[in-house]
Amino acid sequence: MAGPGRGSRRRSRLKTASPSSSADGATAQRKTAWTLSDRRSVKRRLVGIIHRFYLDAISRLPPADLRATSGLARGLLVGGHCLGPLDPVHNIIVNSVWYAAAFPLRRPANADDDETDGRDEEAHASLLRTDGIARICHRSVDGLVAALLHLCGPSLTTGEALWKLLSAGADLTAAAALAKGTSKSSAVRDIASEGLVSFRVAAEAARHPNPAAFAQFVSSELPAVDVQHNVVRLLIMKQVLATRHINYLSDVLVPSAPHEPSESPPLLSPKVLGRIASEKKQFQDIRKQVISAVNMAMHQYASQSGEQVTLHSVCGVSLLKEEEGLNNCYHINFLAYHVDSGSAAGAPVLFFTEAIVPSCDETDIRLCVPVDLVTDIGCCFACEINKKKVVHPSYDEYLGGREFQEGEVNCGSDFPSPLDVDYIFFDADRDRAFANHLYGKIMDH
Repeated sequence: MAGPGRGSRRRSRLKTASPSSSADGATAQRKTAWTLSDRRSVKRRLVGIIHRFYLDAISRLPPADLRATSGLARGLLVGGHCLGPLDPVHNIIVNSVWYAAAFPLRRPANADDDETDGRDEEAHASLLRTDGIARICHRSVDGLVAALLHLCGPSLTTGEALWKLLSAGADLTAAAALAKGTSKSSAVRDIASEGLVSFRVAAEAARHPNPAAFAQFVSSELPAVDVQHNVVRLLIMKQVLATRHINYLSDVLVPSAPHEPSESPPLLSPKVLGRIASEKKQFQDIRKQVISAVNMAMHQYASQSGEQVTLHSVCGVSLLKEEEGLNNCYHINFLAYHVDSGSAAGAPVLFFTEAIVPSCDETDIRLCVPVDLVTDIGCCFACEINKKKVVHPSYDEYLGGREFQEGEVNCGSDFPSPLDVDYIFFDADRDRAFANHLYGKIMDH
């Protein structure tokens, strides 16, 4: 569903193959052959591919499970890295289900009970934070590069690793085969023999919350479970997963909870709890406005096309900066099912809408169109400046500016810390360092 494509964006010139070394094989020369600009350009394209894999994976997950704060949304954005021995989309799904089941959310002992009831989960319904998706895309790239460098040794440079991964469509096994000049079956054997260390290195580079447990899972436990329970076959046969499939995967991937030191939940400072609650409320307020705009956009689309759609999830939100003269204008991606005979049918479709938020009526919906993950590679300067990953249509007109040079935007992975997902999915026991960091920031002010 996802894959590299060409858009109208003017890109700096990229090499069509990794730079070749001279006969004396000077590694230093080969490293300098890949400029910082080259590496950034290739990484940007690789992040774009992986972003589409995440949208593909999200479209296959049941929305009811994504709505639960403690469920798949957290598994996806915290531990659902695009790393492992399977194909990229399957890796994302399996890792998300595994992390959600193996490390369920824990609340502070002195947290308000309202935070843990059904109302809290419903408050986060349907909206997956854009920064959280973008961050795990970047972290996945970092992990893939680290794993490939470990598998291939010092003869491979970072630039070459990025290029091999791009050429292989972010598939680690295929990239390893390209880098070593071997068959994919040979690369599978290499990864199987070195998987524990390679995936530990990858998980650490990708800032996985539990690198040791993740490496053990993907290198040893997952292959054994797949042989016994046909996990990959299930994912191939069921393009759209239901809650019963998620429950089945949770049971077979995590037959027993991983051993963790038993500690009583920590008591947090009222100021820390207050900050977390405040950030969650702010997110809820934004969510309500965005969901309202999306509902209006779907209604407008139905009026114009005659096709009824129902919301699966919102998976991209970018507020265009006021300095661009675009006050309160949002670019939004959402997934929606076509409604057939009164019920949702088939796989959800990705949409793009440009809307004024809050939206008072349908006149605030400037555009609402379906977009294709493979062919629609439209670009938007305003969203790029925001570092927001939103899929834009190639041909429809929208605000924000299409034409720009790559050097005009920052494509790095230096996201603000913390992100709103860190507050939404705060785990009192596992995120103690974050709680201490937050307490220090509060005390400094």
